[in-house]
Amino acid sequence: MLEELFTFTKVKNESYVLELSHCCINRMLKRVVFSYYEEWQKKEIVPNIQIAEEPIYMDGNVQALQRVFQNIIKNALDHGGRKMEIVLYSDKENVYLNFGNWIQHPEEIEVEKVFERFYKADLARSKNSTGLGLVITKELVNKMHGTIQARIERTMFYIEISFPKEKEGIKIS
Repeated sequence: MLEELFTFTKVKNESYVLELSHCCINRMLKRVVFSYYEEWQKKEIVPNIQIAEEPIYMDGNVQALQRVFQNIIKNALDHGGRKMEIVLYSDKENVYLNFGNWIQHPEEIEVEKVFERFYKADLARSKNSTGLGLVITKELVNKMHGTIQARIERTMFYIEISFPKEKEGIKIS
């Protein structure tokens, strides 16, 4: 919990700047997704993973992107189950990441509060959770010039992220 509080305080500080560099988001996402293979097997989850084959480049921070992916996947594993989706694609301007997971009680989640510090849906209160994972995720996405939002559609909870795409070798600052 102390580590989460320290990270939260650090990323919330306006003077904290992430160093951005040219990175292939496909490769990074595949690496993180693969690291959860055993956990999905234990929970008998076969995630629907759709990662664009062509390399997608953006200016990002490798550690921050890994943390974003890990926080969202861990949140889904802790508070969801059965069904999980991870989709990465791009258009000419942006990179899009959509994470979805099945939730048993969608009525217990106040989707407009999931990015607020210490917010926990009723089911999450019994778990070992700080209520900071998605807040940290949002701050890291913002520091990399991205946008993040959450929504619920029937029994699926979605987190949708977009980042500016690097344009043909020209870095976006």
